[in-house]
Amino acid sequence: MAITVIGTVFVDIKGYSNGKVNSDTKNVGHVEFAHGGVGRNVAEAIGRAGGSVEFISSVANTAQGDEVIAFLSEIGIKTARMVKTENGMGQWLAVLDGEGSLVASVSQKPDLSKLEDLLLRNGEEIVKNSSAVVIELDLHDLVVQAIFAWAKQFDVPVFGIVGNLEVLLGKRSLIDDMEMFVCNQQEVEEVYGVKTTSVEEAKMAAKDLTAGGLKTAVITMGAEGSVFYSRERDEFGYVPVIPTQVVDTTGAGDSFFAGAVFGLTHGHAMEQAVECGTYLASWTISSKEAVDPSISEKIKTNALFQQVAVLK
Repeated sequence: MAITVIGTVFVDIKGYSNGKVNSDTKNVGHVEFAHGGVGRNVAEAIGRAGGSVEFISSVANTAQGDEVIAFLSEIGIKTARMVKTENGMGQWLAVLDGEGSLVASVSQKPDLSKLEDLLLRNGEEIVKNSSAVVIELDLHDLVVQAIFAWAKQFDVPVFGIVGNLEVLLGKRSLIDDMEMFVCNQQEVEEVYGVKTTSVEEAKMAAKDLTAGGLKTAVITMGAEGSVFYSRERDEFGYVPVIPTQVVDTTGAGDSFFAGAVFGLTHGHAMEQAVECGTYLASWTISSKEAVDPSISEKIKTNALFQQVAVLK
């Protein structure tokens, strides 16, 4: 069975400044268009890492929407249940400085009503026949709650991811029912009011996140690496970053999440799963794409990903 990823597709419009961004004047650089969206990025990253994936989302009823589906299909991702509708894709405008760091962004949400109708009609069957479910929590509350309920009914691990911090603030209770929750330092502070200025503080914060039933919490700390706590094993862990040349930081969080989900659902222990996420994030940071297209080749010489074939 495949990992089912339920989420959004966006058109990413990225403006790269040649140097430091000055908000009071014009910034010389260049602009690029690319496929994006949290759900789409996660589906692509898991697929490129070697996972079997079905992506369920909506796209615009245009040639651009057809292009998104064709691209994902070409790398082996199942797309038969993609919904085509007017305004089915969102838009994300991002400004990056000369070092590839995100300076500012504006997001326009897609119309997800037809996608949500599909999920309410067929979600039970979809979840029942999935090895795991990844869902963007930005979807309508009724849909998200239904997916979580079916996952619990059929004992299917569910992983939630958010594209918007405000969404997380309104859905904190769902975290308790997740197999794993990944967040960064800013999200821990904004949602839970806990500052994590050191690795040890982040470890304790991760443990606190599991108090309500969450199995494993992972907190990313940028250049300081990542920490995790497994409630079932009462285990703390720390994984450092992999040094890499930064080209574009956008999409790194989605790739990290995808790698951790891939590792965990393919038999790796938690530390190795977080290492999978660290590798995918590092490779994506070194690429201008939302997901590094060379992941499919890089995993062939990476022992961590090659072990998956043995673990299956």
